[in-house]
Amino acid sequence: MIKSYFKIALRNLAKHKLYSLINIGGLGVGMAVSFMLLLYVYNEFTYDKMYKNNDRIYEVWRNQPANGEIQSGNSTSAPIASALLKNYPEIEQAARTNWPSGNVFNYGDKALNLAMLSADPSLLDIFDFEFIQGNKASAFTDVNAIVLTQKTCKAIFGNEDPMGKIVKINNKRSVKVTGILKDLPENSSIKFNALGSWAMYEEEEPWIKTSGWGNLVFQTYTLLKPGTDVTRLNNKLSGLIAKYNPSDKENKLFLYQFSKQHLYSQFKNGVPTGGGGIEYVRLFMFLAIGILLIACINFMNLSTARSESRAREVGVRKVVGARRVSIIQQFMGESLLMAVVSFMLAMILVTLLLPRFNIIISKNLIIPYTTPSFWLAAIGLTLVTGIVAGSYPALFLSSFKPVKVLKGVINTGKATLRPRQVLVIVQFSFATFLILSSILIYKQLMFIKNRPAGYNKNGLVELPLNGRIYGEFESFRRDAIASGAVVEGASTSNTITNSGGTSWGISWEGQLPDEDKLPIEQIVTTYHFTKTFDLKLIDGRDFDIARPSDSTAIMLNEAAVKMMRLKEPLGAVIKWQGVNRTVIGILKDYIVNSPSEPIKPLIVGNIKGWAGTATLKLSSTLPVSDALSKLNVIYKKYNPEFPFEYKFVDEEYNKKFSTEQLLGTLANSFTALAILISCLGLFGLASFSAQQRRKEIGIRKVLGASTGSLWMNLSKEFVHLVIIAFVIGGAISWYFMNQWLHTYTYRTNISIWVFTATIMISLVVTIITVSWQAIKAALSNPVNSLRSE
Repeated sequence: MIKSYFKIALRNLAKHKLYSLINIGGLGVGMAVSFMLLLYVYNEFTYDKMYKNNDRIYEVWRNQPANGEIQSGNSTSAPIASALLKNYPEIEQAARTNWPSGNVFNYGDKALNLAMLSADPSLLDIFDFEFIQGNKASAFTDVNAIVLTQKTCKAIFGNEDPMGKIVKINNKRSVKVTGILKDLPENSSIKFNALGSWAMYEEEEPWIKTSGWGNLVFQTYTLLKPGTDVTRLNNKLSGLIAKYNPSDKENKLFLYQFSKQHLYSQFKNGVPTGGGGIEYVRLFMFLAIGILLIACINFMNLSTARSESRAREVGVRKVVGARRVSIIQQFMGESLLMAVVSFMLAMILVTLLLPRFNIIISKNLIIPYTTPSFWLAAIGLTLVTGIVAGSYPALFLSSFKPVKVLKGVINTGKATLRPRQVLVIVQFSFATFLILSSILIYKQLMFIKNRPAGYNKNGLVELPLNGRIYGEFESFRRDAIASGAVVEGASTSNTITNSGGTSWGISWEGQLPDEDKLPIEQIVTTYHFTKTFDLKLIDGRDFDIARPSDSTAIMLNEAAVKMMRLKEPLGAVIKWQGVNRTVIGILKDYIVNSPSEPIKPLIVGNIKGWAGTATLKLSSTLPVSDALSKLNVIYKKYNPEFPFEYKFVDEEYNKKFSTEQLLGTLANSFTALAILISCLGLFGLASFSAQQRRKEIGIRKVLGASTGSLWMNLSKEFVHLVIIAFVIGGAISWYFMNQWLHTYTYRTNISIWVFTATIMISLVVTIITVSWQAIKAALSNPVNSLRSE
């Protein structure tokens, strides 16, 4: 019996090659896209959960009142880790880390810029990094020790044994390799190429030893003892800062589970809202289910569109004694066979498309061929897809009455057409949702992209202040200008596209109670700041190298002047970083962090030793390649052992829109795919409708109906379906996109032309899709369709 079913299924696939190809192709593409999206979902759900004690690993966060609400952040001060271990026995381990930063590693003639993390040795107890060579007990017994990852060792030493080798950091400090770690997983929040000790970090940066409770520039991780009540512990933690720093009673510490931070990183008034990365996971799951569903609907419509060719087969089977159950089994078997073939096609497509998908989402997803759970999930999804896709065709085809179908009467009326119409409406509702969403995401992207940055991004390059350039920047700048490569340059504590963090404990005349707790953005520079970035000065001046007193001067932006309510800001004295400083300039507001948020108060300071980035404005009279070539020569003059590495400021600024660009790219891709698959379903429904109405068409032609009128008559019912789908999909899209847009302070509006463009796209696609079947039916010979009457 099964062998017979198998033979019939293969013969039907071979007999109707075009329909089989469309069916298998549509289902295969839908499954491939769903598999890729589900790989992303799996990757996100397993983020940071590879560590043995992930349920006991917590990061220290703090709640801080600001601008009438509580803001949460994971930047902490250096003394917190030791205070936690001293005061709370529930905490087994605590470790401080800085933020990974680029450092040049020199070995022989190699110079590589690598991300280095400095941390307390207890970090190796909290996170069970796997040692390939060496061990955590002896990794940092020497202050000049370094632990590297496998790939880093390969890049530096090639095939040499790295253990015990001496490398230089930034061409000045010699360190010894004491451990090799297995490469960190892609879905780990902690990423570095090299791990150094906190003791070495303190020797390199002596200010850290005296860094107080208000210097919030580090991260702190903890490992709790088994069975710890986190809620109870957080209640006790809230008063820790006030205990050691009585002047600060507003900042409250709390612990937040490390493995939750990637997906649940949003807080409102100090309370987790359940938002963050999980929103993208939900979006990808919705897309995966939606794409697979419309592929199944397409399969249903195309299968039932061929009902005439299978009707007599069903009739004969029933006449010779076949029960409906056996016929359903036959058609479900055919559906599962096609699903299996589609699965094989899907795996080929996933293998081919996954590298491109990884580029789009900036991930490194892989197909886990060696994981049994992957194959169980894939087979299970294939079976579910085959059952869902084949259920309606099996029930529909098995319902034929043998007497009628053997007489050639298979017109079952409008009742059987309606389910297909509903399915097409579902397909096009989903497609409409994606079309509208794509347009609105693009509008929002363009809206925030076109918002003036407040400075000129073009022609700016950033270099790390390494080697001699750190102490001799002014000489380097003059030589670069003399070469004709650049026209201006400035050194800053951080890139212009982001502030150097926030500072609090700032005071000024007329300050209200607790306003010293307000966080204010900060960036430190030396000279030539406004000229380099073409920043506008509303009043006052920039820092002047000829005025030594400017070492205690600052500039404010408009937002800071407004927040401080300074009526005469020039000459005002502001206490910042523990020193009274005089305001010498007022900057016109420029975008520091997100272009979709209000501009925050900013202090621009002039403190020697804080510089970490050099920004140079390339000459507009030279091609960029020529200017960089000349700049390279000057750079090598100062730093012959350092690699010449640079970033374009406009490219760094564009990274602010990475989320919107990702959403736009995905929305556009999946919209095109949804439209394509929906058109296949519409094609099937048009084919079925033309078959159902062939006698009506014949009679109309005999009575003198023109081809155009018949085409219009056949097409209008599909136009009605698309309009219904537009109403449903448009309403759903408006609701969700309105919610999404309200997450932006600066946002575009949902204008009427968006809906007009969507319905026009849908109608054009619909008419093009059904016209082939409609015109084919209109041009058919009425004699053939009326012969049976």
